[in-house]
Amino acid sequence: MPRSFQPEIPDAGLSIAIRRFRANDVTAVAALYRRAVGLGARHAYPRKALIAWATPRLSTRQFRNRMLPTWTFVAVVPGGAAARQRFRGAGQGGHQGQGGQVVLGFTEVMQDGHVRMLFTDPAATRCGIAGHLLAHALSHARTHGITRFDTDASRLSRPVFTRAGFRPLGHRLRGIAGARLLTTRMVQPGGRL
Repeated sequence: MPRSFQPEIPDAGLSIAIRRFRANDVTAVAALYRRAVGLGARHAYPRKALIAWATPRLSTRQFRNRMLPTWTFVAVVPGGAAARQRFRGAGQGGHQGQGGQVVLGFTEVMQDGHVRMLFTDPAATRCGIAGHLLAHALSHARTHGITRFDTDASRLSRPVFTRAGFRPLGHRLRGIAGARLLTTRMVQPGGRL
C-alpha cells in the first residue's frame, strides 16, 4: 500500500508517495542510480571511483530481475508542473516511472536484512526522501520477521543510516571495476556482522 508524506520543503505543495517497485519502473530507477552516483556523489568520491560505480554492469533486464525478489520501494510524485518546477532535473534520462510519475528515490532491502541500495535523485536531496524510504522499507521487512539490518553505507548515505539508528562498525574498501570505494559497515544495535 503506498504511503504519502510531505517533503521537508517549505511551500512545496507536493505529496510524495512511497510504493513498491514495479517491473516497468526499471528504466527510471536505473537512470536515477546512474544520476545519483554520477552527479550526486561527485564531491565525495574520486572520478575514477564514480565512473566504475555508475557504469552499468547489469542490463536493464538483469537489473529488474535482481530487484523484483527484494523489498524495493520507490518515492514518486505525479509528473505535473509543480514537480517539474521544484525538482528540475529529476526525471531526466528516463526517470518517469509508471503512470508518468517522477521517481525521486529508491531503496532495496534484501530478505536477510541487508540494505543493498538507498539513492535519491540529486535534484531532490535534503528533503527527507531517503529517510522516509528507509523507514518504510525497514518497517515492511519487520512485518516479515526481519529484526536486524546492516548496510555498507557511502559517505553520503551514512547520516541517513545514523538517524535511522544504525551504528558504524568500521570502514571497508570495496573494489569496483578496478577502482576503490570507501564505505562504512553499519548495523542497527544487536544487528549481525
